[in-house]
Amino acid sequence: MRIIYVDVDTLRADHTTPYGYHRPTTPNLQKLADKSVVFDRYYCSDSPCMPSRTALTSGQFGITNGVVGHFGPAAQFRLDAGHAPEPDRPLLGQWLGWGGHYTAAVSVFAERHRAYFFHGNFRESIRATARFGDEEAPDVNRAATDWLRRHADEENWYLHLTYWDPHTNYTQPAEWTERMAASGPVQAWPDEETIAAHAEIYGPRSALDLHYSLTGPGTSPVPHNMPDAIRGRADFEHLINGYDGAVAYWDHYLGQLMATLEELGIAQDTAVIVSADHGESFGEQGSYAEHGLANEPTHRLPLVFHWPGVTDTLSAEARRNDALLYNIDLAPTLCDLLGMDIPAGWQGRSFAAAVRGEQIESREYLVLGHGAHTYQRAVRTRDHLYIRTYHPGCFRAEWEQLFHVTEDPYLTRDLLDAEPELAARMRAHLAEWWNEYAGRPGCLPDPMQTTLQTGPTYYNDPVDYARHLRDTGRGHLADDLETRLAALNVPVSWHAPDRPRTAELLQRWTRLLQTRDQSPVAQPARATQPAAGPERATRSAQPEQATHAGPAHPTRNG
Repeated sequence: MRIIYVDVDTLRADHTTPYGYHRPTTPNLQKLADKSVVFDRYYCSDSPCMPSRTALTSGQFGITNGVVGHFGPAAQFRLDAGHAPEPDRPLLGQWLGWGGHYTAAVSVFAERHRAYFFHGNFRESIRATARFGDEEAPDVNRAATDWLRRHADEENWYLHLTYWDPHTNYTQPAEWTERMAASGPVQAWPDEETIAAHAEIYGPRSALDLHYSLTGPGTSPVPHNMPDAIRGRADFEHLINGYDGAVAYWDHYLGQLMATLEELGIAQDTAVIVSADHGESFGEQGSYAEHGLANEPTHRLPLVFHWPGVTDTLSAEARRNDALLYNIDLAPTLCDLLGMDIPAGWQGRSFAAAVRGEQIESREYLVLGHGAHTYQRAVRTRDHLYIRTYHPGCFRAEWEQLFHVTEDPYLTRDLLDAEPELAARMRAHLAEWWNEYAGRPGCLPDPMQTTLQTGPTYYNDPVDYARHLRDTGRGHLADDLETRLAALNVPVSWHAPDRPRTAELLQRWTRLLQTRDQSPVAQPARATQPAAGPERATRSAQPEQATHAGPAHPTRNG
């Protein structure tokens, strides 16, 4: 079997035609969906980019494979030492290779995120350009078409293609944005009142800091496709027009890719699977054009699954499935469809029966994790979403929230206080899942817990961001951020500090000793003890220096 996996970065399901979007963003994806099974409740177990693709190709949750974020120990894939991969937990591409498939990729993902283990999936990895960032659809297609022409006469291959166009910044020609703007109105939510309220939601990619990044505040690098900030409906519509234009631009090249399969005479026996690594928030919880939360718009993915000779023979009813599924289920599903054994170490489960048009049992709940911009885990049932924050990063993220997603798709009404029994049940689900994957013999430590002291501060430093808030007249929001992070100021760690603290600790101990010596309570002892000078202060600092690591400032966490 020939298989093409089309991986579209930041493709939000409900902005595509197969998922009922009112604008004609993806006519070519719809043509594929007409002969495919479309999955309505398919979620990435971990987000964003690196955790999601690691989960997809490892068949394991981030809590097990080690990758829950984008830097440091939270982004280290757990490899075992020795020769050749571990046969019980191979990468998807390795397992397909052992099953007789030639595996290849056109993707810059490994370079973009230093995720070099990703190359282990493929015998052949191609970068379409010399860039280390987001390649554009025509470049990906050029490399993919060349590969397809060279391998069209061969059987049994798996080709992974990564497209980046819907990821910010939206760099497509302005004509695509204009075409989408003319095709229909932008959704009514958020309205002007909601957008005005979002001025109190701080964080990178929030309404007023749409282009704040690790280099500080900025303006739109593509003003024809993205505004500088979201201050009203006009800005929001500008943003959505840009995103929809990027989606339509990608879809155009999907159509060219499908035309190439027809030209080569292999369209009838090539499986094509289209999905994403994560979605995107557009105002939900005050986040714009970002995938920084463990919420519905970030974790829900499109999945259009075409398997020739199977899905194209199904009834319209059988080509729609709403079981709760993870992206880690894809690897065992492919093995099932190909008649291969499923490795014992994979944690997903096959939904091949649904690809064949059969009814399958849905999970009661999913657990979703995010670790790049915040540390969050969420529980998703058929109707509800519970979100638990472990570290807010620089974003105004509440510690717990509960939403009825079916009735409130934009996550505007927090039910945590109104539904205490439901909240307790959702907490129990999260605990049950955690105990299953991190609380039994043989489990490895939860990387979200072992890196909690540093937290998700790679992209944005809380100290710098709090200063930015004050510089822009939002001191009360800086106070809020610092208050949320103050409880994290316990600088004790089992690992070495990530930055030298000798001078800082010396200064602190000097101040403490001076304060003590000036206190009336300390006066009687001073008659029998030598005065504390710099040398004594240095010696006194040594035990803390040896055992303490972490921030002195209440908001510096990494």
